[in-house]
Amino acid sequence: MSASTDRSTSASGVPTPTELAGAVERLAPLVRENALETERRRDPVPEVVAALLAAGLHRLYMPRRFGGYGLDWGAHYMAGERLSRECGSTGWLVSLVFSHIMYVGRFEPEAQEEFFAASTEPVLATASAGGGALFRQGHAWRLKGRWSFASGVNVASGLMVVARERGEGPISHFILLLPGEYAIHDTWHSEGLRGTGSHDVTVNDVIVPARRVVSMADFTSYSPPGASIAESYVHIVRTPPYQKSWFCGPLLGTARGALESYLQQTKARTGRILGESIVSQVPVQVRVGAAVANLDTVDMIFTDLMRRLHVLGAAREEIRGEELLRMRRLMTLASKLCVETADSLSGMMGITGFATVNPVQRFYRDCRTVSMHVELNWDHTMSATGKARLGVPTGDPLIDTTAASTDSAAVLGTQL
Repeated sequence: MSASTDRSTSASGVPTPTELAGAVERLAPLVRENALETERRRDPVPEVVAALLAAGLHRLYMPRRFGGYGLDWGAHYMAGERLSRECGSTGWLVSLVFSHIMYVGRFEPEAQEEFFAASTEPVLATASAGGGALFRQGHAWRLKGRWSFASGVNVASGLMVVARERGEGPISHFILLLPGEYAIHDTWHSEGLRGTGSHDVTVNDVIVPARRVVSMADFTSYSPPGASIAESYVHIVRTPPYQKSWFCGPLLGTARGALESYLQQTKARTGRILGESIVSQVPVQVRVGAAVANLDTVDMIFTDLMRRLHVLGAAREEIRGEELLRMRRLMTLASKLCVETADSLSGMMGITGFATVNPVQRFYRDCRTVSMHVELNWDHTMSATGKARLGVPTGDPLIDTTAASTDSAAVLGTQL
């Protein structure tokens, strides 16, 4: 397929949902063939990355003025879920890392022009875990620090980090960096999502122009510096509910991958000792039925979540109060169902299900690793709803008050 065929056949140059789904489906065999190599490398496979870029999957939320598709929210879910059925790490790259491009639209127009002019295939990695110190340097800023878990950083054409002014107090600024301004350290060794290349990055006293530094208050507001040229609500909404949905595709996709692989293997299996038919066993049939029901439920939850995020974003409505709580608890519940399903399927295979080369085991590890993200912590999420229903303040102004919040700690979220 040529790049132009992959990206769109529509007159606008922007793919229709059917065209996008077709491009993703055509990528599935290549992603599947490279799943083990992706794990071995601990980084995305170059051939796969080239195919993803040729299909334009990094352009879903890129502004159209810079060559992107400027799509409504939810396209990443379809693409990430389908490819996660073949490789969780690749699905993570598509669903999460490629979606980071939305953040560039929040920076000043001059910074956007600089970033998008620096690469013909722009991809933004982000890192917030760790810390950075930011110091005023005339009309610019001086930055230094170290951050962890910069997924896809070796694929990216730029990096966004957070930092504290003078290294003190809470996070105060977002900084957009270009290649040559940061160093990448090979640190990613993980049980699951092994191929995401989520390495550490460091910055050593780099001078960053003011146009690529945005304060927390401005970045998290409904009128960020880039709002003057924003083409879509995606580039101006408060991001936590939206960025939380990055996990949906990898969660459901890896759980479905585990089920599909389990079914394929089990249909041909017999007992190792007695030679009995596995598919004729009632407990196996029941667990398969339960797995299908669980994933049907998750699909409904995630589909409804994407729809609501689009509807509320397009209407420029703040997501707060019960709406925000509902999104958080349902997504965390769905995450739990995905992991329990993958765990059950792997467990039914006995020791075979825990062999590192068994796809069911790989999908289970990937699914569980996604679920362990702090955004999906069961106690943290459910306690917030418990507090609200019991009349106890949650500490989040977007839940505890009806007035528009200026508290950046509440709207930042914990994953960038």
